[in-house]
Parts: sequence; C-alpha cells; structure tokens
Amino acid sequence: MLSSSQIFFLSLGCISSLLLIITCFKSLFFSRQQFFARAPITPFESKMFHRLKSAFPNHHILAQVAFSALITSHHYKIRRKFNRKVTDFVILNDALEVIAIIELDDPSHLEKVEEDRARDSMFKEAGYDVFRYTEVPSTRQLHKDIL
Repeated sequence: MLSSSQIFFLSLGCISSLLLIITCFKSLFFSRQQFFARAPITPFESKMFHRLKSAFPNHHILAQVAFSALITSHHYKIRRKFNRKVTDFVILNDALEVIAIIELDDPSHLEKVEEDRARDSMFKEAGYDVFRYTEVPSTRQLHKDIL
C-alpha cells in the first residue's frame, strides 16, 4: 500500500504531466485562430493610392477591386477566367463611372506578361482604359495619361 506522501507525489506528478501535455498539444484540445487581419494594400500600393488621391481630388479612388465588380459575361466558363482576380485601383468620376483602371507591376510581373495582357484585354473589350505602371508616376504623368 502507498503512503500518503507517495500518493501526494504520484498525484502531483500526474497533474504536472497532464498540464505539460495540455500545454504542448494545446492546438489539439482548443480551437486555433484561423483568420488574421492583414493590410489591404502593400506599402508600394499605398504610395500610389495617395498619389492618385492628390492627382484626382474630385474623383473616387477604389483599391483592390474585384474584376467581377467591373466585368461580366453570360458564359460561366468565361466568367471563370476573371473569378477571384482583383485590379489594383479604379478611378471613378462623381457619377461613379469608371474613368480608368490602374495596375501596378512589381518585379514579379516580369514573368506574367501574357497573363497581364489577357487581363488588360478583358477590360479593354468591356470598354475600360487600363494603365500599367512599374513605379509611382508623378501627378503630371497621371494627368497626361488619364485625363
């Protein structure tokens, strides 16, 4: 038979082991956080957003706009081509009509020339003007290109 001190230390060891197991495998016993906040635009895009706001103060600048908010098709297979794609910026006038679509191309776009051409083609077919920049243009350049 176990003495009271042995029972105490055995109980203490079991409780300590259980706490250690729970701590190590907490994610198995408790639900983990699945969703995390992230910045909606990159620092590069943020600079462009502020440049667009200063260049076009009487216009609305939208960031990260879904293609499906701008174009559609009667054919499901064609809609799949632009499903889940977003454009960097859309400039709207006071009547909320699209003036221009702006795309920023970072170095990763060097390998995506054909994909970018296809994206631009969809917008152009829908009647939109697309402007691509590899760096944040001056206000003068934006006015020259867009207005």
